[in-house]
Amino acid sequence: MNTFKREVTVGDFRISHVKEPGISLVQMPNFHAHPTYEFFYLINGERIYYINGTEYCVKRGDLLLLDRNVIHKTISTLVPDYERILLQIPQSLINSFRYHDFNPEDCFRFTAPVFSLPKKDQTVIESALFAIFDEAEHKHAGYLAAIQTLLIQILIRVHRYAQSADHVVVQSSHVNNKIADIVYYIGQNYMKPLSLNQIAREFHISSAHLARTFKKVTGLTLIEYLNIVRVNEARQMLRRNDQSISEIALALGYGSITHFERVFKKASGYTPSTYRKLTRQ
Repeated sequence: MNTFKREVTVGDFRISHVKEPGISLVQMPNFHAHPTYEFFYLINGERIYYINGTEYCVKRGDLLLLDRNVIHKTISTLVPDYERILLQIPQSLINSFRYHDFNPEDCFRFTAPVFSLPKKDQTVIESALFAIFDEAEHKHAGYLAAIQTLLIQILIRVHRYAQSADHVVVQSSHVNNKIADIVYYIGQNYMKPLSLNQIAREFHISSAHLARTFKKVTGLTLIEYLNIVRVNEARQMLRRNDQSISEIALALGYGSITHFERVFKKASGYTPSTYRKLTRQ
């Protein structure tokens, strides 16, 4: 049996379903980040996620929710018959649904990103995910509202489960809370002129200790991580608006357009202006 893949995009929203019989060969060996929220539901098999240097084993029926601009990679295991549904959710799709007792974006910011769901929740969520597929594919009247409604229903269910006594935290192999805080800080402040020394002062640690620990935990230097976050945001800006390259460089915290262009080309293989032209053809 061959690998099955089904994928639908609606603007910056993407949903994909992959089913691979036997031992999975699907790998994502390089660290990367997305400007969208990531929703990963494992129907069958097993998957290893490395998130900011922390390892999580995602098993059948587990759900993983990942915040925007978080560095991660995934690899397969020897557990056969891998099947998953993955959603890339732009902030604009869910951030209008904020209430005094529920903010859907909070679901992507729990301390532990993996949820081992009860069977009843697995069934409901799987049904809702396939309903989202149908809405995105057929695009009948009101399909965007239907997608939003289904997403919010899923996230409310996950949020309630996370707050319940039944919720069992899926433990990681190791975690460094200080580095996790710094990663979150970078994700919220990447548009400012950050530096290793400035962040070290912010967190009251030495620059040498921060550099050494960040590399050990994430596998990247702090500046490499910062540049990945910025380049991912730059890709979105280049595709979606008409700001000049220098305006984008300034908006992302780069002091010079030359430095921004060098970093962007190293990460993407293209200069910012060439990337813009290619994505608008």
